[in-house]
Amino acid sequence: MIAYRAVPYLVLAAPPAIMLLTILLGGCTMTRTAGEPAYPAGFYSDPNSRTGDALTRELDRREAREALRQLIDEARR
Repeated sequence: MIAYRAVPYLVLAAPPAIMLLTILLGGCTMTRTAGEPAYPAGFYSDPNSRTGDALTRELDRREAREALRQLIDEARR
């Protein structure tokens, strides 16, 4: 039978496969140390936050875009 012939190969292949899966899963689930977060939390309320600057720039860009859109609509009329 084919199943009986495959057993020795499966027994030889199982430990490396288990080790590889263990390394892959361990690497994916490792946590970072508390002192080194991947991305520091950015709050809009921080006085020196770049996040707040980015929000301000985005809001200004949207306001300028809306004003330009209104000018174009008025010119078309």
